[in-house]
Amino acid sequence: MNTRVAMLVTGLLVAIGVLAGVGWWKVRNLAQARESAADSAAHVDRARETRTTPVALVAPTPLPTGLPLLGADGDASSAVDRAGLRSLLAQAKFADLTRYLERLQADFEADPSRELLPMDAGDAFASAEPELLAPLDAWAAAAPGSFAPYLARAAHWESTAYARRGGKFVKDTAEADLSAMHEALERGLADAGRALALRPKLVAARRLQILLDRATSRPGATREAIDAALVACPTCFQVRVTYLYSLTPRWGGSYQQMDAFARAAADPAQPRLGLLAGYADEDRADVLRRDKRLDEARAAIERATALGERWEFLVQRAKIDAARGDRDHAVADLDRALALRPRHPEVLFERAWLAMDQKRWEAAGQDLLAGLRIVPTNDTGRAMHHTVVTGLVQAAWQAHQAGEHAVALRRIDLAAELGPGDPYVQRWRTGIVSGSQTPSPADPADPLEQAVRDHPDDFRAHQQLDLALARKGERARIVTMWTDYLARHPDDGPAYLERGGTYYHTGHLSEARADVARACELGVSEGCVRKKQLAAAPAP
Repeated sequence: MNTRVAMLVTGLLVAIGVLAGVGWWKVRNLAQARESAADSAAHVDRARETRTTPVALVAPTPLPTGLPLLGADGDASSAVDRAGLRSLLAQAKFADLTRYLERLQADFEADPSRELLPMDAGDAFASAEPELLAPLDAWAAAAPGSFAPYLARAAHWESTAYARRGGKFVKDTAEADLSAMHEALERGLADAGRALALRPKLVAARRLQILLDRATSRPGATREAIDAALVACPTCFQVRVTYLYSLTPRWGGSYQQMDAFARAAADPAQPRLGLLAGYADEDRADVLRRDKRLDEARAAIERATALGERWEFLVQRAKIDAARGDRDHAVADLDRALALRPRHPEVLFERAWLAMDQKRWEAAGQDLLAGLRIVPTNDTGRAMHHTVVTGLVQAAWQAHQAGEHAVALRRIDLAAELGPGDPYVQRWRTGIVSGSQTPSPADPADPLEQAVRDHPDDFRAHQQLDLALARKGERARIVTMWTDYLARHPDDGPAYLERGGTYYHTGHLSEARADVARACELGVSEGCVRKKQLAAAPAP
């Protein structure tokens, strides 16, 4: 081969090698990009699933025995027991649910000052957990001619839509999240429309239409909804508030639009409508607070509160004062807001957060538990849950070591309600219940047996003996002890939970399932966790 040919061959080989290398790098980079995109999509899906997952499996409250109100029946200032309505759904009491919601709507139609009752009844189901859908569907199947299940399901879809979307700006929100949101919005609008077809004066459904439509970038639809609502109820206030929030700059409106709407609603014969003028300042205060311009925020919210006392204004002022370090005034405002709107979840979570910040663990835990019984997927509840449970455990152990046994038990029981099944909580709870100074006690049973004989109705004495007998392997005696106790106290949920645990460890799975289910029905959160765990569990 001559020199020129050799050089040509060598050049071709080098070129082929370079091209092959470039191709290999392109293939590798493409594969890495695809892998990265898959990882990113999976991350988005996991984050969305987390936002719609309950913070904790909190037990429902006991079933209401009548119209679920937090005040006297017929009192216009009474509020709906949202947690009670959720308990009725959990127990598949569809006839009761239908009757109660229809009664609340009829009361509103007879007296427009009671407009919050049907709204709050629907909002009892405004949480995003997917597990809520099956019982809502079953309710709709059981009462297809009533607006009630469709109103409830529309509220569920409204909450689900915003949970799926997340709280980022649109430009930072994944397309998959936006798509999932829009799917929920359409289902919610369909249910709201069906409810209205069955009950044309259902202003609560018009309000949900506003909430659902504002995320679809269809301002004309929100205007149609508010106009229709005001035809049905010219004096209604809260649906106007909802529409005002749809006019805020963050939703594509302006403060000028808010002010114009408030001025148009003013009516000397309806002084309450004058408070609408404060909502633009309330939103300004919120934006300023988030920007940490706290003095300006305080001035804006004072302009709103000068018009009159509204719970939304008080909550905003409390947030501002807390950020300024004035926690005493913040607590006072939140207490007053909760008096105006009993057991409203937004106020409960805000007050829980403030109590957590002050390390008032019992207060934080009680408000957090009450809030999670209504909105188990709440973002604020999720953010504080671990800190509150840990704080309660530590505070319980400190009280235990100080000899304040009743206080310690109260705190550790609250931690167990918020963290049912949590091994960390259970470990420290065992030490406190047994009276040990370590979290893994090993005390003899004999003195405890005498305590049970002396105090046959003392749950704690029985619980301590349970632990001691379990260490000795005498589980049959534990079952007998709890059975005797439950014969005298048939509505003691924690006792069913204790006996259910023993049944499980002795291989009596059906009895264990029945006991933990009964504990759950009686409001014991850990019973609900054990019920779920035992649903498909093999015998030990």
